[in-house]
Amino acid sequence: ADVDVLALFAASMGQNDAVVRAVASTVDRRVDAEALQAVVALLAVPFLQACNRGLAPLIRESWVEGYCPLCGSWPAFAEVRGIERIRCFRCGRCGGEWHARALHCPYCAQDDHASLVSLVPQNGSSDVIDGCRRCLGYVKTLTRLQGCQPAAVMLEDLATVDLDVAALDQGYVRPAGLGYPLTLSMMNDKC
Repeated sequence: ADVDVLALFAASMGQNDAVVRAVASTVDRRVDAEALQAVVALLAVPFLQACNRGLAPLIRESWVEGYCPLCGSWPAFAEVRGIERIRCFRCGRCGGEWHARALHCPYCAQDDHASLVSLVPQNGSSDVIDGCRRCLGYVKTLTRLQGCQPAAVMLEDLATVDLDVAALDQGYVRPAGLGYPLTLSMMNDKC
């Protein structure tokens, strides 16, 4: 089929599901729009991980926004590392990391500790779910000696899906889309 691959790549970068649904409806009636969205979401990952490898040293340590400074994504999870218990967010798309403020919702910036909760698994794990009663967003917080490698962030996120299920059971959700919208211009020069 005639599919504008650059448009799908731009939709992947900006997590623009409307473009993907439109492409699915014009290509073939048998194309499942949700399945296509899942595949298109992965298109940008190798590019974003390459950007992270090159640009990570340029990210300021003072960055404390709730979204990734490189690609604008919400955090896949937080890591509390080492004896110092340094808290960092990790990006599931580019593998990036940035400083995470404790007792602070990355989604709505709530910092009233009475509105923030921690859900602790019954299995005795040191991993927890940090939730916000105001926006009902949550972040998995994983305790580790060292942070995982950038290429392994997606796998670590998948390995802790039990925490996602528990958060959903309690009414918490991860926000859809990006924390900071990306605009992307693609040039299609045909030879």
